[in-house]
Amino acid sequence: MKANSGQPIARVTCVVNTCTHWENGNQCQASSIKIEPPNANSAQMTDCATFAAK
Repeated sequence: MKANSGQPIARVTCVVNTCTHWENGNQCQASSIKIEPPNANSAQMTDCATFAAK
């Protein structure tokens, strides 16, 4: 699990309030994010691999 940075990632809006990195205002507090999988060809095929359930 990635650590929270204490600062939101600029230009990233996250509405997944069940993630440990989510903060009020739809801010992601993860130190970095990873979006998968390679070769996705639509938004529906992508996934935030940084997600960690609260």
